[in-house]
Amino acid sequence: MAVSRGVKYLVGVLLSINFVAYWAVPVAGMGMIYKYALSALGRPLFALLDDAPLLRKFAAKYVYQKDQYNDFFFMSLVTAISIGAAFCTVLRWQIVHGSLPWWLIFSYYCAWVGLGGRAMGTAYTMAHKEGHNVQIYQKWWRRTIGNLFENRLGVLYGNVPFNFQTSHVHIHHKLDGGVGDTFYQWDLDRSSLSDFMLYVYRVLLHMTGVSSLRFFEKTGRRGMFEKLRAGCMQYFVYVPAALLLATKSASFVFFIYVQPLICMTFFLALLNFGFHGFLELAPDGTNITVVNSTCIINGDDDSFGEDDHYMHHYATTVYHRDLSEAHKARIAEFAQHKASVFEKLSILELSIFLLAGDFKKLAEHFVDYSGTMSKPEIAEMLQRRARCKEMSYDEYEAMLASGEVYKRHMLKSE
Repeated sequence: MAVSRGVKYLVGVLLSINFVAYWAVPVAGMGMIYKYALSALGRPLFALLDDAPLLRKFAAKYVYQKDQYNDFFFMSLVTAISIGAAFCTVLRWQIVHGSLPWWLIFSYYCAWVGLGGRAMGTAYTMAHKEGHNVQIYQKWWRRTIGNLFENRLGVLYGNVPFNFQTSHVHIHHKLDGGVGDTFYQWDLDRSSLSDFMLYVYRVLLHMTGVSSLRFFEKTGRRGMFEKLRAGCMQYFVYVPAALLLATKSASFVFFIYVQPLICMTFFLALLNFGFHGFLELAPDGTNITVVNSTCIINGDDDSFGEDDHYMHHYATTVYHRDLSEAHKARIAEFAQHKASVFEKLSILELSIFLLAGDFKKLAEHFVDYSGTMSKPEIAEMLQRRARCKEMSYDEYEAMLASGEVYKRHMLKSE
């Protein structure tokens, strides 16, 4: 059954209001507490613990397949302990007392976000890296635990199991954000709040697996379809059924299990507007890659190279410690096309400035490798790129409805 544009818009509005009501304070508050009060102490302390020889030796011996992946161990450990302890606390309180007070729900959300957003950031960063690299862990870990953040703890962060190794890798990356991607946005004005509401609905379909399952089924990718469907069964049937059985509380399931999905739907929609918000079409109609994927350098909130979304798409195998050198090797190309490179801000800030249409602010952070543009010229260019479209929203939705999108990406066999 077709869903009208008005209904999609309304759903986007409701999810956005929900984010403001339940998540804006924990996300902004935990970010500001760390940035303005604790970062001076937190950064050197993190560096000290992250480089602790005993931790890295343990990770190399028992956890990761390659020594370089030891970089991920400390933050993964802290995040796993943090969300595990927080979840066990609210679960025990619910079982013992029969309900959760508002102060405890709020405290759980703050722990879920983590200081500076590090808990939610690490949970998604590691799910992302696990999805891209099935060999990241040692064989015994893969056989017994599997992808810890993508398929285990990820359900507490609104992540459908197997979503990254199926939809993210085999749709988003294979299409690089183009037509058919479940995160597609180049039929929208990325500086329009109204268009963003429609995008939130589209990302909801991605987060729940609906649009990805449809893509896999209609393009003949049966293996991917079955794997993601199994993940959907875990997320939407088995886990909530177990929680209902344990807590006998629908409100617990809603506030502790469903709300993170709603939060991340809005949050990932916002971030993805920033990661792929600029578009420049070449004379032959193709889009220019160094423009359509954003890169942030010298940002405060980078998580193992996630800020460089251009390299992530077009040089995926480059390790995060090698990104700087790989970036330098492409400066001539960046200068030629006036690439979407920014500095000294976070992807969240970039996305907010973009959605607010504050192109003057974005121009202050734009890195002009060509050295030929004034700030007003940069602002005008960014505005034009943010509003550039491959087609209209209605045209793209019609292509989806008719099946034309899926015909472009048909597979005869996997």
